[in-house]
Amino acid sequence: MSFLERARQAAEQAATTAAEQGSKAAARMDATIRDPATKARAQAAMKRARRGLTTALERIDPGVLADVVIKATSLQERANAKLREKGSVYRISEIGIGASIPPSVTFTISRVDDPDEGAKSSLEILATAPAGVAADGAEAVVSLDGTTVDHETLDELAEDGED
Repeated sequence: MSFLERARQAAEQAATTAAEQGSKAAARMDATIRDPATKARAQAAMKRARRGLTTALERIDPGVLADVVIKATSLQERANAKLREKGSVYRISEIGIGASIPPSVTFTISRVDDPDEGAKSSLEILATAPAGVAADGAEAVVSLDGTTVDHETLDELAEDGED
């Protein structure tokens, strides 16, 4: 018997075994799904989840949510002013606030319908602005809070993490 014939027989046996095991598992799963005790546990879990969701929404303080809205829209206005100042054709057009703890904030960027005469593309702005470039000419890493981290600091952090 050749190697290919033995491999074919082994594959057929494996397929047969897998089909049998799959049928047995499906039968066990079907029996479990039809079990009244399982159904009752699932319904109780759904009720707890629904109650937990309602409780989480009730815990959101309207004052805190209002503060998040004010801070997010203030950031939007300041960022849009900076974008106008730089001559960008883009603006933050929409804000999404996720009512989670802590709240999440997302911004949607869109292109201005009718850009000003002096408007520039993002490529033109990047080509003329050296912001984010370290003294040695390498690009620095800047976080969203404006903190600049140079490559030496990153290397030190990487070395500390390897210990």
